[in-house]
Amino acid sequence: MLPRPGQSLLRLIVSADALNDSPIPVTLGLQVVDEDPGALLAVRLEGHGWAVVTTVEQVMKRRLGALAGRIGPDEQRDVDDALRAALEL
Repeated sequence: MLPRPGQSLLRLIVSADALNDSPIPVTLGLQVVDEDPGALLAVRLEGHGWAVVTTVEQVMKRRLGALAGRIGPDEQRDVDDALRAALEL
């Protein structure tokens, strides 16, 4: 990711494997911030910060760096629930 003033470079990739593995040059991610933004649609990621669901965005695959880690099943469930709530899925 390219630096943006005041924004974290860390992203939680939330798109389906089919999109991630396709030749399409983008994937979908959430910004991960260091401090609790105080929002209902922010999920705590142990050791990484807070994934903010309202920041879902296209991420250029070529700009992604090394894998920073993986979230656990409880965190995944919380992210899924927050995405469903935000997008009315």
